[in-house]
Amino acid sequence: MKPKLSLKISPNHSKDLRNENTRIDLNNIYSIDRASDIDSTEGGISLTYGNEYSLTKKDNNLEILNFKIANNLRLNENDDLSKINQIGEKTSNFFSEFTYNHNNFWTTKYNLTIKNNLEDVNYERLANQFTFKNFQTSFDYINENDNLENLSFISNHTTYSIDDSNSFSFSTRKNKTQNLTEYYNLMYQYSNDCLAATLIYNKDFYRDRDIRPEQSLMLKLTFIPLGETTIPSFID
Repeated sequence: MKPKLSLKISPNHSKDLRNENTRIDLNNIYSIDRASDIDSTEGGISLTYGNEYSLTKKDNNLEILNFKIANNLRLNENDDLSKINQIGEKTSNFFSEFTYNHNNFWTTKYNLTIKNNLEDVNYERLANQFTFKNFQTSFDYINENDNLENLSFISNHTTYSIDDSNSFSFSTRKNKTQNLTEYYNLMYQYSNDCLAATLIYNKDFYRDRDIRPEQSLMLKLTFIPLGETTIPSFID
């Protein structure tokens, strides 16, 4: 068990950050500049508190289970801060993260952000990764209710390593809100100590179904440690 506390006291007035779209989660909620991508402090007094619980195997030091939760309390409301995570209100969203690791074969992580009424889901993400020898695949589901569009996505990234020098990878993402596949990416890579050659095929779809998808095939050469060069696309 690892309890956490972070007290912030600032007599300065906050900048107008109401239109900022910076996401707050368990990775940055204890940071000073969490409310903005630019250097800016939050005016007023706030207390961030949380807890982390982890379970680890003693024989191989493998972390099997990890659970985190955090919340922010404020003495007075700050209307200049973004409304996305209720960080300017007296009680912010509740942030949680659950991770389960089964012998490095299957790893799942679930992030959940709930509004301070403990009913409405603001953001959730479910990520699963499977690894077997040279094969690795991951599935990622994201549901965003903290913006006007209420976006939802599901994506996949798969990698297969033939040997130390040759590998294939494939990735795709589907917009569940519009029931539209956004892209397909297929890549082959050969690499050694001084050269990496990558052949990449991309197919990007548009939100407007009447527009023709855009395809590209490119070759990227990286000379270590000199730099890289890209041959122009073969497909329009």
